[in-house]
This record gives sequence, structure tokens and C-alpha cells, in this order.
Amino acid sequence: MGKFIGLLICAFIMNSCNLFEGTGVDFEIKNNTNAVLHNVQLKTNKGSKTKIFNRLEPGKSVSGFLKMKKGKGNGGYVLQYEREEEKAEKIINEKFSDGNAMSHKLIFEIEADTVYLDIEHYY
Repeated sequence: MGKFIGLLICAFIMNSCNLFEGTGVDFEIKNNTNAVLHNVQLKTNKGSKTKIFNRLEPGKSVSGFLKMKKGKGNGGYVLQYEREEEKAEKIINEKFSDGNAMSHKLIFEIEADTVYLDIEHYY
């Protein structure tokens, strides 16, 4: 009986690793331009905590976990950044539902004239 309870506890911990990180999504932002990007921000349009990177060098990337508030309705992710001496650019893409990410990881690739989004799903 003790082994069963131990296995049950281990299974619960392994299946609920997000208890430690909370609800959210992993992300990576790649700078594929020849310019330094400033004030790179990723957030949701429903009030998540904003991840801010002051400087992203050409050819480099940053990554992390964007924590989201559960039960905040449906929405999208907002990527915002500034190029040298240019107006801030804002991209809203990919959806989430009730504060739950619908994908495992978001990979933004910032190019000279566009932004690509690749999505890794749980399955």
C-alpha cells in the first residue's frame, strides 16, 4: 500500500510540473536582422506579466516562460520591439483560451521586413 501511494504521488508531481511555473507558454525570440533590437517585449493582450529584454543583438535569441493568468478569457500574444531610430513595432499572433496556452512553445523569428511565428504543440 505504501508503494502505491508513493507511485501515486510521483505520478501527480510528474504530471503537474506547471504547478511550479504556473499556467503559460515557453517562448523563444530570434533576431535574424542586421540591427540591434531594443525593448523587446512579449505579453498577452489579457494582462500577463510582460517579459522585457532591453537589447537583442543580431543573430542572437532570448527565451523564457511567459506566465499567464488563468481564466482571463481568450486572447493573443503581443510581441513588441524597437529598431534603431524607428517607431516601435507590435505584432499580435497565435491565440490562447481562458488563460491556457494552446501550444507548447512559441518561436518568433524577427526578419528585416517581417516576423515569422513557429508553434510547437504538445502532441
